Amino acid sequence: MSEPSDPRETSRREDDELVRRARGGRADAFRSLYQKYQERVWATAYRIVGDRELASDLAQEVFVKAYEELTGFRGESSFSTWLYRIAANHAINKAGEIGRRTRLNEKFARERPDAAEPAGALDERVQRALGELSVKLRAVVVLRYLEGLSYEEIAETLDLSVGTVKSRLFLAHENLRPLLEDVRKDGTT
Repeated sequence: MSEPSDPRETSRREDDELVRRARGGRADAFRSLYQKYQERVWATAYRIVGDRELASDLAQEVFVKAYEELTGFRGESSFSTWLYRIAANHAINKAGEIGRRTRLNEKFARERPDAAEPAGALDERVQRALGELSVKLRAVVVLRYLEGLSYEEIAETLDLSVGTVKSRLFLAHENLRPLLEDVRKDGTT
């Protein structure tokens, strides 16, 4: 009896096959990649820029760019890491264009909700706290905790060293701690 395979490795093999077919002109293969990753690409963009409509536009742009550059994908990393690199860089660049805090601070009010807040309000508070981080810190937090990437995958995605990823996560924790302290005290996390 053989050992069950690692789900990540299985997913990577499936992606490699879809990429191979998409490069061969099979639109259905790229459509499958799009369907598999569209929500996570959108979520990555949203968590970096903090605007749903802009995140939708960015996600579409990311997939157009990925399609156009698919022949340049060498397979040295997984397709998902390559795609997240495009998404994160595109969102970071856009966030820089619109001003790191201006748009986010206008979008999110600064009221303190009570301890009995609904889950959606808690999510909004976390998003608001993320909006207070610099784009560089926010990107590593999003990729690590919301997308589940390893330090190595984040380093590859953002073209950083693993040490820089860890340093940015530490700084992000230090910045987020006071912003979310009342959440911890209320026991809502």
